[in-house]
Amino acid sequence: MQGIWIALISIGVSVLFVLGVPIFLIIGLWVVGVSLVIDFTLMNVGVTLFEGLNFFGLLALPLFILTGDLINAAGIARRLTIFAYQMLGWIRGGLGMATLGACGMFSAISGSNSATTAAIGSIMHPEMVKNGYDERFAAATAAAGGTVGIIIPPSIIFIVYGFLLNLSISDLFIGGILPGLLMVVAMQLTCFLICRRKGWGTLIPFDLKKIGITAVQAWLGFFAIAIVIVGIYS
Repeated sequence: MQGIWIALISIGVSVLFVLGVPIFLIIGLWVVGVSLVIDFTLMNVGVTLFEGLNFFGLLALPLFILTGDLINAAGIARRLTIFAYQMLGWIRGGLGMATLGACGMFSAISGSNSATTAAIGSIMHPEMVKNGYDERFAAATAAAGGTVGIIIPPSIIFIVYGFLLNLSISDLFIGGILPGLLMVVAMQLTCFLICRRKGWGTLIPFDLKKIGITAVQAWLGFFAIAIVIVGIYS
């Protein structure tokens, strides 16, 4: 009889999944339903949930998201973007490459792909369209750049992954640095080749003075990145 009830509960939550109910709510309903069928005390579910989340390392998740929001609200994300554009704007497709570079730098602060795409994309997408880039290409560039947010440390996904599998989060962070940088370089190379073939973008002169000025203006962003990297290695 228990097997029949468990099968019916499983079918019910499957229907809810097809209808678009959030997966965590579906898992919770299934656990509660099966617990009632097998006479498992529901209080144990709450205790298990509390013990599963009672981990100091998970505190980093909201703090990294908060840091990314503060960096964006303070205008530091825009300054990092301007610095990246001054560095690469003299190359064909430089604005797109700067978008990807800024995504890499912002990822090293926020640890979130969605926050990276929202912060840098909202700044760079209108500028890319204004400078003659295809609107769809500009959106795709910002979205692709945001994917490094879960690779370059501090990655929120790495924290969750390390917590669930009992792995060293610091080792995961260190292991994500080189792949994240290679992803950024590979996407920049692709952007350069496409823009060169299409003739998109306007070029700006290479100016060391302006690069230095924009670097000084973005020092808070570099300082935040340095804190994260030094903290990981120490």
